[in-house]
Amino acid sequence: MPRSRGVIPLLLAALLTQSGKGLSSDDTPRDQAQFSQISEVGTYSPRDFRESLLDRLSGGLHLRLPYRMAMDSRGRVLVTDPALSVVHVFETEAGKHWQITGAGHGLIRPSYIAVDADDNIYVTDWGLSAVVVFQPNGRFLRTIGVDLLNVPTGIAVDKEHQKLYVADWFKGEILAFDLDGNLLQVIGSEGFGPGQLYGPSDIVLHHGTLIALDMLNSRFDVFDLQGNFLGAVPFGPDRMPATFAFDGRGNLFYVDLYSGALVASDPRGNVLASLNQLPSFGQNASRPLATNFLCIAVDLMGSIIVLRPTLDIETVKLVAASVVSRK
Repeated sequence: MPRSRGVIPLLLAALLTQSGKGLSSDDTPRDQAQFSQISEVGTYSPRDFRESLLDRLSGGLHLRLPYRMAMDSRGRVLVTDPALSVVHVFETEAGKHWQITGAGHGLIRPSYIAVDADDNIYVTDWGLSAVVVFQPNGRFLRTIGVDLLNVPTGIAVDKEHQKLYVADWFKGEILAFDLDGNLLQVIGSEGFGPGQLYGPSDIVLHHGTLIALDMLNSRFDVFDLQGNFLGAVPFGPDRMPATFAFDGRGNLFYVDLYSGALVASDPRGNVLASLNQLPSFGQNASRPLATNFLCIAVDLMGSIIVLRPTLDIETVKLVAASVVSRK
């Protein structure tokens, strides 16, 4: 059994539930994957959205480099585009598309994105070395982290406690701010040891924990919301998660750059299914840095949404294979 099926998800589940013990790979049902699969349950295509003349002149729906996305409480899908220096706003109910450019406070390289309880939009910008905050209508509110951030990447908003967490790839830290931009805490430090980070990218808040995708250390690092280190979970030699999220049932979904697939594990850590795995070049070979998925987020119903290279936005769920009807 591949190491990632038994060790990585199970240890992560143990850390998240703070159970004090993990499960061995022998505890994973070997036939579990055949009973579930990831199925598409809805799609938004770029042709479904109307765009203005201004949108068309600025690049419109022809996203040059769609990177990360989020969904707000209105059901709008927000997609960063560092090549066009905009955030695309897809209003799924109205079928409209428009862009946030940061007029007067221009975006340069928008990357990761999150929203707060009021649907204000928080965008990390590599070019500005800061977080730029916009109102739901796209008007500029404030800039956070100037002179504190170097290469800001992953971002997460604790809506209940009104806190903002921002990963810094270059500094190997996660910075905690209040929503007005006041620095509250620095979590972690650059390095390879316990509680240290080396190239943190995506971060996710889940059940009172802060989980960082620690790319250059090839692991997930798990902290509580006070910044205490809870544990680290290596990816293993056959996985390279690029971005991840949890659905409403606690299943972990991630985009894997080695297999090219979208992978799902259940709350106990059993790998349940994968979608659109690319062919490998031999029994032990991987096809790195190629995938059918650009980014991943969670919708209002707790389902996973993914963005395809075709720019289709798909909603996917784990379902029983016996009741799935192919489209």
